[in-house]
Amino acid sequence: MACDEFDRGRHILFLPYPSHGHLRPTLGIARELIRRGHRVTYALNGAISEVARATGARVVAYETALMSNIKPPDSWTEDALGAGFLQYITEITGTTSGIERQVARDRPDLIAYDCTIWAPGRVLGHKWGLPTIQLLPIFASNDAYSYQQAQIDNGGHPTLPEDHPVVTTVRELIATFLSEHGIDAAQGEALMAGKDEHGIVFLPRSLQPCGETFGDDHVFVGPCSEEGPADESWRAAEGDSRPMVFISLGTVVNDHPEFFRLCAEAFAGRPWRVALAVGDALDEREMTSFPDNFTVRRWVPYGAILPYASVFVSHAGMGGIMEAGRSATPLVLIPFQPDQRIIADRITELGLGRQLARTEVTPQSLRAVVEDVAADTGAAAGMAKLRADIQAAGGAVRAADVIEGRLALLPRQDERGDERIGVAS
Repeated sequence: MACDEFDRGRHILFLPYPSHGHLRPTLGIARELIRRGHRVTYALNGAISEVARATGARVVAYETALMSNIKPPDSWTEDALGAGFLQYITEITGTTSGIERQVARDRPDLIAYDCTIWAPGRVLGHKWGLPTIQLLPIFASNDAYSYQQAQIDNGGHPTLPEDHPVVTTVRELIATFLSEHGIDAAQGEALMAGKDEHGIVFLPRSLQPCGETFGDDHVFVGPCSEEGPADESWRAAEGDSRPMVFISLGTVVNDHPEFFRLCAEAFAGRPWRVALAVGDALDEREMTSFPDNFTVRRWVPYGAILPYASVFVSHAGMGGIMEAGRSATPLVLIPFQPDQRIIADRITELGLGRQLARTEVTPQSLRAVVEDVAADTGAAAGMAKLRADIQAAGGAVRAADVIEGRLALLPRQDERGDERIGVAS
C-alpha cells in the first residue's frame, strides 16, 4: 500500500535480537520506511546499536542482557539445557519493562519484533492496542511445518519432561509476567502462541519448507540486508583462470582455528584461489602464514566477494545463504548448531549445494566436496533459480509495503487525535 493512502509520519518500533544475523535484515526496511516519511525507533543493547543508528533511526537502550554472546555447547546435558532455557525466558521477559520505560512517552504505532524475542513484542502490542508483525530471519511455522519441532529433532539434546523443575519455574515465570502486564491466562495462552500473528519472512517462498501451505499472513520478501557493491579487488587477475572458493563461518561460530588450519592443508598448492574470513579465530602472525594461494582477512562483506566466488563454504547461516543466492554462488555447508543443520538439510534437499557434518570434515573431504560442487551444473542452475526467486520476492520495499498495510488498520491521526503519552496532538 502506498504511503499517501494514509497519513505519513507513523512511528515504527523495531525489536531485533541484538546480533548481526538478526539485525541486518531489518536495516534496509528501516531506511525505506524513513525515506517514506515514517519514524523508526530501535530498542537494542550493546555496541551493535551503532549499526542501527546509521540508518537514521532513533535507538533506545534497555538495561537487560540477551543471549547473543552465549554459544551452545557441543553436547547438551539436561542441566545445561534447563539452565539455558530458563535464562532465555528470563531475559526475553525481562527486557519488556525496560523497553516500555524507554518508549512509553513516545509510543509507537506498530511493533515489528524478531521471532526470538516475541515476549516484549506481543505483550506491549497487546497492552497498547497496536498492530504487530513478527520478523523471521529463519523458516516460518504453521500447521504443516514446525520450525520449533525441527530444532528439537536436530538439537541433539534431551527433552525436558513437563514435571521438570525448570519447566515448572518457566510456567510460573510467564504467568507472573503476563499478570504484571494485565493479561489473563486465557489471553496469555493465545498471545504466547502467536495465534493469528502476521509475519515478514526474510527468504523467498521457494526456500521455505511447505511454502505452498502459508497464506497471506506470512509474506516472503527475501533478504533485505544491505551488503553493498561487489569489490573488484576480488576479481581474478588477467590470465588467472583459477576458480575462487570463499570460506567463512560468520560472526557466531567462527571461533574454530583448527578448521581454518584444515583449510590450508586442503587447498595448499591446489589450482584454487582461496579467500578466508577468520574473524578473531587467529592471531595476526598466523594469518600471514597461509599458503600463497590464500588471502586471509578477519571480515569480508558477503556482497563484496561472493559475485567472484565459484563456491561458498559456510556454516549454513541464513544471512550468508541469502547473499549467496543473490550472486547464485553454489554452497558447501558445514553446520555447527541445530538451526544450521535444519538450513543445510533444506539446501541439500533443493540441490543447491552439499553439506558435510563437522565430524566428516578432513582436508581431503573438504577439497573433494568443493570440487564436486564447482562442477555441478545442477547446483549452479538451482542457485540461478534461487537468485530469480529472491529478485522477485520484493526485499525491503515489499517489507515496507507490508508494514504500511498493517499501519493502515489504525485510524488516521486527525480522526483519533494522538493519545500517545507525551506527544502533542
